[in-house]
Order: sequence, then structure tokens, then C-alpha cells
Amino acid sequence: MKISTDPDFLQEVMDHPAVRPWIAQDGVDGPLPLSAIFDQGIGIEFEGGGFFFHRLGDGVVEVHTMFLPGSKGVASFCAQAAEYLFCGTEVTKIVTKVPVDNVPAMRLTERVGFRLDYVAEKAFQRGGVVHDVKHYSWDIDLWVRGTDGPVWAFKRCCEMGNKNKGLRLAYRWAVTNDDYSVLES
Repeated sequence: MKISTDPDFLQEVMDHPAVRPWIAQDGVDGPLPLSAIFDQGIGIEFEGGGFFFHRLGDGVVEVHTMFLPGSKGVASFCAQAAEYLFCGTEVTKIVTKVPVDNVPAMRLTERVGFRLDYVAEKAFQRGGVVHDVKHYSWDIDLWVRGTDGPVWAFKRCCEMGNKNKGLRLAYRWAVTNDDYSVLES
């Protein structure tokens, strides 16, 4: 995992002829310049692709996933990126939108732990066909449930130099789950 210092690698992946059609809907011609929003987010690179997390404010980011065909281990990359975001940054919620015809992206989104919030009907046109778009979210509390638990998450936050976030996470877990044992660690 590498935190991007510039948009170049992710832009190359976005512009790849096998990736571009899954990112831009019909009628969007020309480049999709990641450089225009790069300073407003966090890029994370892995072999074969990566993620761009566009800051929306108040600890919420929208993830844009881009991997070359044949990339292996993408679900593991998602887990690593989520751990970094939820423990090492201000992020408390990740949102994403997936057109229903992008079945691999939809399966990945659901597999790693995102929750379906709603479906926007006929919101994305690709190949002359208008598709519904599923809107998903994954917040820090839902993420903790998919890890080794709140004590582990607190320790990871501390290891990443974010002890205050780890403490807030532990307190929120204790209150919302009536499990105060996490505060004894």
C-alpha cells in the first residue's frame, strides 16, 4: 500500500481502455482529470490500481475504485485502505455509488462490508442503456464489527498515532453496545 503523492498512477489506471468505460457514463468525452480534485482527497495505490477517496466534509469521503483487469487481492486492498482511513485519518464514513451493470464492483462493495442505503433509478447511462445506481455507505462502527473488535481497532488507531480517535471509537462502542469492557483495556 502506498499513499499517493500525485495523481499520475491512478490517472493512468483510470484512462486505461478497459477501465475508462466503467468510470465515465455515455457522453463524457475527453480526459477525467483526477488532478482537478486530487488535493481534496486521499489516493491509495496498490499493484494494478487503487482508490481515490474524495473528501466530502465532516469525516465523510466518497471512494472511487480503479483497478486494471486481472488484478488480484482487491478485497484485501480494500481492507488495508479502510484500516488506514478509519484508524489513521479523520475519516469516519466512506460512501460510494455503483451502477447495477458493474457487477464485479457491486459484489466487491458488498463483500467488504458496505451497506446499501438506497437505489437511484435510471441514474447512469452506459452503452446506450440507462442503469440504476446503488448508493452504499460504510461507517467506522460497521467497520469495527468486521474487524477483530473495538480493542484491536483502538490499538491500531494508537499505533497509527491517532489515540484520540481510538478513544472516541472505544467510548462510542461502549455506549452504543452496552459493552464497557472495552474501556478497561
